[in-house]
Amino acid sequence: MPKKHESDNHKMSRRLSLTAILLTLTFVALTGCGQDNNAEPSDAGSSTSMIENSAGGNQSSSAQNDKAAKESESAENSGTDAKKSPSVPAPSKDTSSAPAASNTSQNPFEVAGIQDPKAFLNTFKALQKAVADNDKEKVANFILYPLRVNDSEKSLTIPNKKDFLAKYDQIFTDAIREALVNQKTDELFVNYQGVMVGSGELWLRRATDNPKHFGVFSINLETVAN
Repeated sequence: MPKKHESDNHKMSRRLSLTAILLTLTFVALTGCGQDNNAEPSDAGSSTSMIENSAGGNQSSSAQNDKAAKESESAENSGTDAKKSPSVPAPSKDTSSAPAASNTSQNPFEVAGIQDPKAFLNTFKALQKAVADNDKEKVANFILYPLRVNDSEKSLTIPNKKDFLAKYDQIFTDAIREALVNQKTDELFVNYQGVMVGSGELWLRRATDNPKHFGVFSINLETVAN
């Protein structure tokens, strides 16, 4: 009996020892796994932090690059706009007081070949006065011969001053005289043919042989009648 009891105790001791060893190994294994598991989040966190830092750095660098690109583009556009829109000097104050002779638009008779509007107007006013005074001799001097006279039936050609004076009353009727005397110089109609009085009762132009001489070259009686 004592020997058997001792044998059982020995077996029990061995089992306890094995159990203790297994528990120790299990604990060690578990401890190791715990350390590995604990290490992974740390590494992951570190990796995540590195990625975030890297992404943040890249974003910051990208933002700086974008800003620099925009500034460069803005500078280029500014340079381009400056080339496209050069500064324009302010108009001179003396422009409005420039002599009328220097501006071709101040010669309303140019299209008719009249280069001296002042001389033409002086002639026109002298003709108006001669007609108003019924001074036939003076009026005859403002005619460019041969004079063409048109009426509703026929056209007459007055070759010279003598024939003009002989038919003066038939040519310079009351209606013709009224149209001429009442004509305002700033309302004269002008084209390439000459200067028109009234509704076409008289036409004046410069002489072909003397550009400084002006006179009546056509009279239309039918215009008055209509």
